[in-house]
Amino acid sequence: MDNHQGALGFHIRELSILLSRKIDHEAIQNDIENISHPQAMVIHFISRNHLREIHQKDIEEELSIRKPTASQLLDRMEKSGLVERRVSSKDKRRNQIILTDKAIDSVKQIKHVLKDIEKTLQQDLTEDEIATFLQVVEKMKKNIQ
Repeated sequence: MDNHQGALGFHIRELSILLSRKIDHEAIQNDIENISHPQAMVIHFISRNHLREIHQKDIEEELSIRKPTASQLLDRMEKSGLVERRVSSKDKRRNQIILTDKAIDSVKQIKHVLKDIEKTLQQDLTEDEIATFLQVVEKMKKNIQ
């Protein structure tokens, strides 16, 4: 019998690790291996919200990460030529995060990979099971915030 059968945190962490590995594997298979999982999530988020200015704070909230983590992530993305930071036209104290042509070229592949992984995750699950899972996850998130 599994020693961690009742440890929800263990199972959540295990699922997170498996998901990250799957994303990394699929990225390599789809020729987007130079973009990490968090970088792909940032690119996907910015591309979905291309009609509004995106700032570091938006990325922190979307990915549930802290300011230093977001700053380091964006620094690496900037060095890799995936994003640019420009002074916001609406608020000169803030930097807008903009995708470069290099990142834009990868958007279609990233969306394809994420869609395939989502399909794999939902395989053999009913709509009710998915809805219940999402409700439970939201409750857990509230419990630990």
